[in-house]
Formats: sequence, structure tokens, C-alpha cells
Amino acid sequence: MHSISIQLEGPSTVEVWCGEKRTRVTLLRGDMTIAPYRFSIDRANVEPCEFLQLHLSPSVIDRAASEVGGPPTIVPVLGAVDPLAEQTIYQLEEELTSGRGTEEYVSLLIETLATHLVKYYAEETCTAKEAGGFPKYLLETTLDYINQSLDRNISTEEIARAVGIEPARLARAFRVSTGKSIHRYLNER
Repeated sequence: MHSISIQLEGPSTVEVWCGEKRTRVTLLRGDMTIAPYRFSIDRANVEPCEFLQLHLSPSVIDRAASEVGGPPTIVPVLGAVDPLAEQTIYQLEEELTSGRGTEEYVSLLIETLATHLVKYYAEETCTAKEAGGFPKYLLETTLDYINQSLDRNISTEEIARAVGIEPARLARAFRVSTGKSIHRYLNER
């Protein structure tokens, strides 16, 4: 099964060892972690926290991959900032736990999430491989907003509102994804 987790509170520190590689990240509320089917974690330390975990059958990902013409290989991701996936998972939880969700709508949400994962977290397309980064669509949206606003002073808070995430998560994911702080990126423009 593919495992997708959304942090429900934070911050909490996570350390993961895969072979000799150790990754440490502080997860904030809403950060997403993906452990693909047959992905092996040798050891992990996780501070006490609450998270919502969803397991998707490999056949669901395979079906989505065949529909979008993408590869079915999802990469492991630790702490990605992805509000579209986050909201889809929250809606799926609501539909499953409320008793009001129809089978058709739940299936549609699962298919939507699987397609999103194939499109943005496949080996060939994933830009959020570094812990805490953005998927490609959100990085492009953020950069487009910044580049269209170069004629005036903009703040991290304004950019965060424009792309729909909290300023602290935006600042962290932007730095991870670009190697620069938002302030430095703006000053270089």
C-alpha cells in the first residue's frame, strides 16, 4: 500500500533513516509525507504528534497513471507543502467518517488524489524530493505571483495568501525548493 500522511498538529521533529541516509525535518500542521508501496524505512524517530494516514492500493495509483499517461512510480516525500492534496485528504476523511458520503463521491476523491500523486510525485516530475519542499504546480504558482508583482513591494504574508498556505510553511518550502529565502529571491529580482 502507498501511505500518505497529513500532520494534524505541529511542530514535531521527524528523523528517518533509509540505508545510510538520514533525513531530519520539523513537520508543521498540514505537511504531507508519502511512503510509496514497497518503500523501506530502516528506522524512524517521530516526536509525539497526531496525523491522518491514508493507504492507497497500488492498483489505484496504477489506474491513475494509465489514465494520465504518467509513470506509476511514486517517490518518497517527507513534509511536502501541498494544499490541494491536503484538502482532498481532509474531505475524504469527512466523507468517510460523517456517514453522509456517497460511494461515488468517495471514489471520485480517491481517484482525484491518486491522479494528483501520479502527476506531481512521480519519479520524473517530483520537485518536492527534498524534505519540506513544494510540488511543481505550487512552486510555479508562487514564482508566477512573485514575478507578476515585481513592480511593487510584496510581503511573504501577501504571497502566502495568494497561494493559499500559511506564511511560515511558505517560507520554509520556498527555501527548500529554490535554495533561497523569499526575501533574497525578491531582492535579486
